[in-house]
Amino acid sequence: MPKFIHFALICAVFAGYGLLDSRGAFASGASEWVVSDQTRIRLISEYDGVKGHDSLKIGLQVQLAPGWKIYWRNPGDAGIPPQFNWAGSTNLQTAEVHWPRPEEFDVFGLTTWGYHDEVVYPITVSLKDKGAPLDLKLDLFFGICEQVCIPYREELSLSLNSGQGAVSGEAGLIKEFVALVPPTIGSEGSQISSAEATALGNTDFTVQAVSTSSFQKPGVIVEGKDGTYFSPESATVSADGREVEFTISAELLKKTDRIAGEEILVTIYDEGFAAEGHLRVKQ
Repeated sequence: MPKFIHFALICAVFAGYGLLDSRGAFASGASEWVVSDQTRIRLISEYDGVKGHDSLKIGLQVQLAPGWKIYWRNPGDAGIPPQFNWAGSTNLQTAEVHWPRPEEFDVFGLTTWGYHDEVVYPITVSLKDKGAPLDLKLDLFFGICEQVCIPYREELSLSLNSGQGAVSGEAGLIKEFVALVPPTIGSEGSQISSAEATALGNTDFTVQAVSTSSFQKPGVIVEGKDGTYFSPESATVSADGREVEFTISAELLKKTDRIAGEEILVTIYDEGFAAEGHLRVKQ
């Protein structure tokens, strides 16, 4: 059985806390804080308006009480990532969430991926009409955990007018967390120059990576289609420190499935750097 615990199960303890519905008011470059006992959340923008911009970076800023955690796009063995619903927004073409490199947490034998204290999820938004204001409405569903897990639903709003477009006071904070988003393997700025995946059998496979820096304590997170789970078993670093090979076991959807030919998303990380990329597992 996979160690993953469905959100409905791990959050059964939320009785008595309740789901919260809150609305953030409009402010220049930032919404008002939406506050609970464990979190403060708001939307922020790198500009105080959309004048001269057809796309821009905004951020979901989350501050957490001590001991509480919120999750990465892949929460690991337990938890649920933030789910973003922009229905009701005006003049919004697309909204792409970027995920800063997460921390690893081990609790009760479960490995999870997320953030503590504070995180900003950078989001690239594009406008349908460059000359019109942008009115963002976010219906956010997420879970936070300490010894118990609590689900929240919050509504946030941020209005950026078309009469101004100067750099806001929140631009530096957004830039700080953009810098923590792993680049694509092999791209400019990535310390991991290449990676490939090779099947060892029906379910086991290796991921080999080459770095421009020496690996110290490398790790890997593997994602695949829904319902597929991956367990890294070992990591072997070459004598010169520039290459690493991970051995990984997959739990596939069906017993007849084979890992060869599957497309996976790998995030390879070490002290001070990380990179991610889509790989197809070779036979």
